[in-house]
Amino acid sequence: MRASSNRETLWGGIATLTVVVALAWAYAGTAAPASPVAASAKLERLRIAVAPLGWDTNYTWLQSRSGMLDKRPALEYLIGVDRYTGAYIPELAEKWQMAPDGKSWTISLRKGVKFHDNWGEFTAKDVRHSVFLITQPESVQTDAGFWRTLMGIGKADTIEDVAKKVEQGVEIVDDYHVIIHTKVAAPELIDTLSAKGDLVMESKARWDAGGKELYGQKVVGTGPFEFVERKVGSHVLYKRVENHWRQTPQYKELEFRWVPEGATRLATLLAEEVHISDVDRALQQDALARGMKIIPSQLKAIGHEWLFGGLYFATPEKLDPRQPFVDKRVRQAMNMAINRHAIANTLLGGKVDPMRVSRVHPKEDNALWPGIYNPEWDTRFEAMYGYNPAQAKALLQEAGYGEGFEFTVYLYTLPGLPEIIEIGQALALDWQAVGLKPKLVEIDFPRVREQYRTKSIHGAVWPLRGSPNALNVLRIFNKAQGSVVYAYEHPFIEERLEALGKVVDPSERTRLLREAADHKFNEFAAIPMFWLNAEAGVNPKYIAEYTFPGNITGFFTHLEYIKLAP
Repeated sequence: MRASSNRETLWGGIATLTVVVALAWAYAGTAAPASPVAASAKLERLRIAVAPLGWDTNYTWLQSRSGMLDKRPALEYLIGVDRYTGAYIPELAEKWQMAPDGKSWTISLRKGVKFHDNWGEFTAKDVRHSVFLITQPESVQTDAGFWRTLMGIGKADTIEDVAKKVEQGVEIVDDYHVIIHTKVAAPELIDTLSAKGDLVMESKARWDAGGKELYGQKVVGTGPFEFVERKVGSHVLYKRVENHWRQTPQYKELEFRWVPEGATRLATLLAEEVHISDVDRALQQDALARGMKIIPSQLKAIGHEWLFGGLYFATPEKLDPRQPFVDKRVRQAMNMAINRHAIANTLLGGKVDPMRVSRVHPKEDNALWPGIYNPEWDTRFEAMYGYNPAQAKALLQEAGYGEGFEFTVYLYTLPGLPEIIEIGQALALDWQAVGLKPKLVEIDFPRVREQYRTKSIHGAVWPLRGSPNALNVLRIFNKAQGSVVYAYEHPFIEERLEALGKVVDPSERTRLLREAADHKFNEFAAIPMFWLNAEAGVNPKYIAEYTFPGNITGFFTHLEYIKLAP
């Protein structure tokens, strides 16, 4: 863990991009590909360079949603996501139907789909088992809390209690039909069952044969890639499944390679050591100049925000009123200190749309809940959140912090937004300019996640990025119990969440979600930044076409559909 609060050092870090590019070019000019491939030969092993996830495990339930990136190739979901439109499409489920009360879903499963390693056919028992995995006591998956709520599982329930409740909640009609019964109304469950969520389908027979120990050895699913090996800290390797029911990849092997530094990722792409890479947006022009191609996601659906630690207004025993962030004026001041326009242009090439409330997307969410997006957020944002250092200083003075205060800024890498560390450095400069005293701490993301998951992240701000969905974010970020992030909780939001568990009417659900979002906007519950496309740097010598939606957290999805260059 590395800490820094030196203003000159921060400016130097942001200003050295040209040096970084020069180093990348030098590396690319001297390094040889790990496995040279003749230009006329078909690519056999596709290599992707990404920033480390923080988790390097085969367990799907002992990580966040971001950690699924390196496991998705082997796994499938009940409901897929169209790579062109982001729409829900059948995958392992062929049909689904909600009951009028929103508390049960009947799902028809696809027949004849086989698990890897001869673990038999995918059937209804595997659906029930997968719900058990995500709700078991040790699960820390992003959707674990919501699934526990759906199944009526409490914090004190043992693993035996969980198994019993899941058995009741997931009714097996026959091998190819299940009914999921939920304790609360869940008319948007389709999203939670889809590839946007965490409920991957894993083998009950395999669990019965070897339990957790066997699961730890490899990732086994029904996907178009079969697990070969994981070298911790280095890479994960897959081989294609021949004649896969959905899509057989054109290339034989797929490798994820962990590369922390942006300059090094670019260098490995230029040197043809990898064929796809996360490329910092400030380095993309240099990649293009060397013949690479930048492919954007189909949707501009990466939401990026920074969050305040310790805003536990619905959990009084956890709230520390001495923390500066508890004061609404401080939160507004920290928002108004930020020059979002400069950050967008300097670090992100200006290729952003503004975010007004964390993860409430003006198109994606408005399509799900027409009317949820309040146009007043756009008209009022500049006056309430816009760059105004003088007003930021006045607010801090009014709140009793005219001399500033110290706080921690956590920095780490996440796939899809490689600029997070540089953005954090820029924010720190803006906060220093109004008299605040940020301390930058570089740290692995799982360590920060454990702090916010356990409500012990007082006096710190931290970044996240992910896909839009106002309801999911409310449950994950803002629910006071049985959740994950606990970034901002409040009795007003608790009341709306309770009501959402009882109503099915779309207009009423929209009203409740908009009220919660209005509250977060007016209370400066977070530091909303931008909407961006996910972007993949590719070598067109090997990659002819790569289409992915960008509304799935983790972002490098749908790899099985890549078309190789002739």
